[in-house]
Amino acid sequence: MTARLDRDGRVATLTLDRPDKRNALNVEMSEAIAAALDEARREPCVLVVRSSTPGMFVAGADIADLAARTRVEALSRLNQELFLRIEEFPWPTVAAVDGPALGGGCELALACDFRVGTTRSRWGLPEVRLGIIPSAGGLWRLPRLVGWAAATDLIMTGRRIGAAEAREIGLLHRLCEPDELPATVDALLAELSAASLTAVSYAKEAMRAPADRGRIGDAALQALCFESAEARERLGAFLTRASGRR
Repeated sequence: MTARLDRDGRVATLTLDRPDKRNALNVEMSEAIAAALDEARREPCVLVVRSSTPGMFVAGADIADLAARTRVEALSRLNQELFLRIEEFPWPTVAAVDGPALGGGCELALACDFRVGTTRSRWGLPEVRLGIIPSAGGLWRLPRLVGWAAATDLIMTGRRIGAAEAREIGLLHRLCEPDELPATVDALLAELSAASLTAVSYAKEAMRAPADRGRIGDAALQALCFESAEARERLGAFLTRASGRR
């Protein structure tokens, strides 16, 4: 099995396990990730995507697989649809990156809400150096995330960058040493656990919606929040704490 899902309370961990190919994405692995996403969606959770092997995330797509791909297969958009499913996962998603996140690996991480990387993480979309282009969402997710200038530099040159530059341009949310990765991810999960997963889900949905002046979508989702028992409980608890501090 090249990908597996484990659940611990409100955290679901999607572990990538194809170490002999540096977790390079092929059809089998993409299908395994898709099956894991189906399983993860059954109950509200924070989804963490990680590698089973230290010093490794996803080195990219399997080049042998790419070289054999036909025009019809390229147009099937397997990974494009897979990463869209990750982006549209109802609850928070976290990419825990230790090692190369290149090509399809970078695009996978870009589809997640949070990226936590170690000092030995490496980032890039080197497809143009192979005579192809990023085609699983990187061409629009990267500019949206880091801005047009930085994205143009990375996409059109195909160069790789280290963790420090990735953090500087806003590609990384958290940066840590390799042995601190589990603790850094846990700290982020602790922050997320303080929030209502329902409210986070609604906020995530509203953030993806096209902007409009009236923001009727925001108002509608806020109305749903106000109707929930969880929101009433959390608001009541806050007022109780506030009155105790007076």
